[in-house]
This record gives sequence, C-alpha cells and structure tokens, in this order.
Amino acid sequence: MANTATSFVERLRSKQELGVALPVYAVILVLVLVPLSYLVYAALQTTSPGAPGSGFTFENIRLIFSTNTYWQALGNSLWLGFLVSVLAVSLGVTFAWILGRTDVPFRRTLSVLVSLPIFLSPFALGIAWVLLGSEKSGLINGVMRRFFGESAGFMDIMTFPGLVFVMVLAFAPLAYLFTVGPMLNMDGSLEEASRVVGGSLFHTMRKITLPVIMPGVLSATLMVFVLAAEMFSVPGLIGTAAGYRTLPFFIYQSTTASPPQWGAAATAGLALLAIMMLGTILQSRATKASARFVTVTGKGARPVRIRLGRWRWPLFLIPTLYVILGVVLPGTALFLTTFQQYYTPDLAPELFTFRWWERVTESSQFQTALRNTLIVGSATPTLAVIIAFAMAYVRNRTRAPLREAVETLGMLPVAIPGIVFGVGVLWAYVGSAIYGTVWLLLVAYCARFLPHALRVISSGMVQVDRSLEDAARVGGANIPWTISTITVPLLKPAVLSAWLLLLIYCTRELNVAIMVYTSDSQVLPVLMWGAMEAGSYQTAAILAIIESTLILLVVGLAALVLRVNLFPRAN
Repeated sequence: MANTATSFVERLRSKQELGVALPVYAVILVLVLVPLSYLVYAALQTTSPGAPGSGFTFENIRLIFSTNTYWQALGNSLWLGFLVSVLAVSLGVTFAWILGRTDVPFRRTLSVLVSLPIFLSPFALGIAWVLLGSEKSGLINGVMRRFFGESAGFMDIMTFPGLVFVMVLAFAPLAYLFTVGPMLNMDGSLEEASRVVGGSLFHTMRKITLPVIMPGVLSATLMVFVLAAEMFSVPGLIGTAAGYRTLPFFIYQSTTASPPQWGAAATAGLALLAIMMLGTILQSRATKASARFVTVTGKGARPVRIRLGRWRWPLFLIPTLYVILGVVLPGTALFLTTFQQYYTPDLAPELFTFRWWERVTESSQFQTALRNTLIVGSATPTLAVIIAFAMAYVRNRTRAPLREAVETLGMLPVAIPGIVFGVGVLWAYVGSAIYGTVWLLLVAYCARFLPHALRVISSGMVQVDRSLEDAARVGGANIPWTISTITVPLLKPAVLSAWLLLLIYCTRELNVAIMVYTSDSQVLPVLMWGAMEAGSYQTAAILAIIESTLILLVVGLAALVLRVNLFPRAN
C-alpha cells in the first residue's frame, strides 16, 4: 500500500514538473531556435527570404568564401579580438593585483573608479575619444596647438592603434572584474609558504599567484576576445575611417547596400557565429576548470596585503592614469561638446550655448528613443530574469526530460554576435504584428541577454540547499507555492544582480538594435549612431551622457535601497 502511495506521489510530482518545464521549453524554442533557423534559411535563399521567386541556393556560401573582402574582414576581426583581449586582460589583472593585494593609496576609491567605464557603453567611449583625439579637430590636439603652435600634433585616434586603444579602455574593467574576485579570495597560505622559503615578490607572483588565478584570467581573455571580435560600433566608428573593416561591419554594410545582400549577410554571420561558438565553448571550459583551483576554503588564510614601501605611489599612478583616460577625459569631452555652438577644439567661452540640449530634448525623435529605451531597459531584464529563473529551476530542481539540452540552447545566444542575431530576428518576425515596434526589440534583447541572467541565477540556485524546498513539497505544497515562498526569497540577491546587469546591457545595446529598429522603435544607441553618421557631435555627446546617467542612477539607487552591489571592492 505504501509503495502504491509513493508511486502515485512520484507520478504526480513528475506531472507537475513537466507542466512547469514544457512552457519553458516552448519559450526557449521561440526566442532562440526560430531566429537561428531563419538565419540559415536566409543564407540559402537566392533573394530576400519570402520574396516572390526566391529559391534555395548554395551560391551565397560559394560567393562569400571566395571573396577576398570577406576573408580580410574575418582576419581583421580575429586579429582585433586577439590584440584587445591580450592587452585588456593584462591591464585588468594588473589592476586586480594592485587594488586587491597591495597597500596602494586610495585603493577602495580606485576600485570603484576603474569599474565606471562599464556604465559608459564602448560606443559612447569611442565617441568621446573621437572628440578628444581626432587629428585636426580633437580637443587634445587643439590644446597642444594652442601652446606649441599650429604645427604641433599629439595623436590621431582614427587609426588602427587608436581603435585598439579605445577598445582596451572599454574592456579592461571587465577583465578586472573577472580577476579581482579570485585575487581577493585566494588562499594566502600558499604565498606565505613561498615567502617563508625566501621567494621574492615577483617569484611568488609568477609561481603562485598567477597560476592560481589563471582560470579566471583565461576565462576573461576568451570573453573579451568574443566581445571584441563581434563588436560593430567602435570598429564601425573608428576602424572604417582607418581603412580597417571588420566582419560585423561587413555584415551591416551588406544589409544596407542597394539592393540589400541578405544572403551574403546571413552567410557571413553564420561563419562568424561558428568562430564565436568555439571561443565561447573554450571560455566555458576555462570557467569550469576553475573548480580545480579552490581559492576559498574553510581553513585557508586570507592573503596578506603586500606592503609596497617606496613603490606605493608609482603603482598608484597606473590605475589613476587609466581613470583619467577612461573616465575623466571622455566624460569631460562629452560634457564640453554638448555646450558648443559648433564642434571645434577651440573652447572659447563665447562659443558655449544651451541650444543643443534644448534642440535634442525637445525633439520627437529623442522623446521616442528615450521612451523606448526605458521600456526595453526595464521590461527586458524583468522578462529575461523570469525566464532564466524558470530555466534554472527546471535544470536544477526537476527531473524533466531534455532539461540539459534546453539549457544549452538557452545559453547559445552568448555565442551569437549581436548583429548576426539581429539579422535572424529581423527575418523571423518580418510581417508579424510586432515587427517595427519596440516589442520586437524586447524579444530580441531578451533572447540575446538571457544567458547572462541564466548564469547568475543558476550559480545562486546551485549554492542554495534544496532541502527546504523538498520539505515543503513533502508537506504537500505545490511547485508555484514552493517557488514563491522559499526559492525566490533565498535567491533575491542573485535575481536583483541579474536584473541590474541586464539593464546595463539593454540600455547600451546597439548591435541588435541597428538591425531591427524602425523610426517608431529607435533607442538611444541607434540615435547616437545616426548622429555620428550625420556629423552632429553635440547630439551624440548629449545622448551618450543621458544614456550613461540613466544607468548610473538605476545602479546607484539599487546599491542604496536594495543593497545590491554588482562589483567587488578592494578591502
């Protein structure tokens, strides 16, 4: 009799779990698999998908892979990704060591300041450095000529080194955040043992510290490589002026050609997708490898802060210089440009005006873009977090079939370049009721950033003992009641962190938006891109400041009211 009752309970439990899992499976299929399927379909079409007379062909594949322009753009993307990842991670690890392990002055303040460029989108940072470093009209060169004569020149940001410089500034904080945690939490007894037997500071770093944090370093390197190689905005802004065209910009040009080359764009996108998937798989393995390097244990000693002596102030200058280049100068350039009657390196007071602020904020385009940005910036993280929570629950708390395969599918967009995913979304929903509306952006953003929310929430769920949930289920509680009263409250920090992280990404996103927007669904990054294409630097600077201010306000309020801090701080 007991066996019969147990069997009934197990069948009932399985039915409840399947009832939770099936809607989650359906949502993931629609969000991820449908756009990817249309991307493949577009690559095999003679004309635009769905156009009269369009048929299947492999000509797009042959044409792309036999075109020197394609191979050059692909090589440029990979080389750019390699350089930026190596330099940005080297800089980030240096920051992590200086601010996390030494007694450098003002380390707590600097640990916050070096993270600030995350709130400034790479595109906005690129705009700021165009204003600062253009050869003829840059503010820095203008100051140099004022003091040293008209022939003086200091820099030209519109070059390949300038492109790398801006992207390294943009990604160094990400590398810092990847490595400062392991640096702060590693077992200090290992380094102490090295010093006891006479190991020097640099010997200990090379033999102990770096090997222990190497999984985090490798993970950061691969992540930055993927993000840099797939980036459209900064290479499109600076790289094309330097004659350095990358594959994402090649895809964008194919879609904006007359007539649009959708087959070429889709085929090139699939090739880039394959490379990014390889990089993401390697990054995932590097992250899993970190389990072999346990840096936080019950018996481990916290690392001793290294006393630098006379080197305190020289090392203090390294993160300080970065803050000047990545925060102070770009912010100043954007701010000053917004008050210029016309863009010029001459900062004469008589040229200052408020009319650009009035013109921008009163325009219907800006008001539409701001409204759309607020909608997708708040609704997308909310929807994505709900879906990610449901996926994490199905994966970690149920025995539903195919749960691992669906989780893998849900993580797939992290490997899909934004502009490539935008092409798939465009063709998946063209002609639908949401095409040309802000809701299409919401769907596209939700799919694009779902993996980031899933990572944060899954990590939190794995760390929570499921015995409380099991006790509720044994007591007769159903799944919705258990989730709402036990699981959600326990995972509140992870859920809020995921929501804030996605808000930052959604507010800054240009790669997907540039492919699917219409005049009624513009967002601030798209408006910024159009302003730069039109040469309206004042408008672009105002939009960049508004975008960054929105992010800072929300994250700051969350830190104060909800006690959610996305970034680790030095002790």
